[in-house]
Amino acid sequence: MQDRYTTPTEIQSFLSTNGLNAQKKFGQNFLVDQNIVKFIIEKAKPIIFSEPMEIAEIGIGLGTLTYPILEMGLITHLFEIDHAYIQLAKDSYLKNFINGKLYPGDALENLNQISNIPIFVFGNLPYHLTTEIITTISTDFSDWKGGLFMVQKEFAERLTGEISSLSVFLEAIGKTTLLKHVNKKCFYPAPKIDSSLILLLPHASKDRIFKNKNELAVWSRMLRSFFWGKRKQMQVSLRESPFSQDPIFQAAVSRSMEAAGISPKTRPEELNRKQFLNLGQELLDSLSN
Repeated sequence: MQDRYTTPTEIQSFLSTNGLNAQKKFGQNFLVDQNIVKFIIEKAKPIIFSEPMEIAEIGIGLGTLTYPILEMGLITHLFEIDHAYIQLAKDSYLKNFINGKLYPGDALENLNQISNIPIFVFGNLPYHLTTEIITTISTDFSDWKGGLFMVQKEFAERLTGEISSLSVFLEAIGKTTLLKHVNKKCFYPAPKIDSSLILLLPHASKDRIFKNKNELAVWSRMLRSFFWGKRKQMQVSLRESPFSQDPIFQAAVSRSMEAAGISPKTRPEELNRKQFLNLGQELLDSLSN
């Protein structure tokens, strides 16, 4: 069996021979531009080999990126939900790499198996799961070293440019960089919109405001409360949001806003990331007193 399917013709032939179709529900648009594959590997290598770690890939598909990842020779954890591509991996390229470990099924249900490993994560992420996957990795992994993800262009631009609940949340955890836009023609079948590559690198432990999952949960709750009504005054969102229906929490947030010099009439979109981080620190201090 052929190890890799890297061109539209090869992919079309494989799908046709096996009676398969690319599954839209799984976000199956296969990368066929080898220059993009090379770019991904070259951007990740300096990070991956800077200290001991393992690697993971979410959604291996036809193995276009998986093969060069495995060639790096590190222990590699591979997540795939589609039975056809699980079998392809078993029957072909995984026979050549003893460093590859396959996790069949929903990645979100299996990621906990690598959550305590020093690890760098790759992924061509389905749009409807992008936020959940990134949030899970950045909050639940105890020794996460970074991630390089293919996401929809619109999502990448919002994450790196706009003030949103997710972009501000990740600001406290690490640095998010938009590396490159990727034309939809680089995939087969071609999606309707372009994609982008983003790199997420966590802050060093000493530089993190929120030191554990409990503190991150407070940070997340505060942001979800305010961005529930992004264009509403913060005092209104705090009062009406389903995430803040707790008098003790509401009082603590109100005290924190006063301490941070933020008017209750301010709207979330009027604040910058640093102001939110200061507010989060004030909230932790308020709740600990």
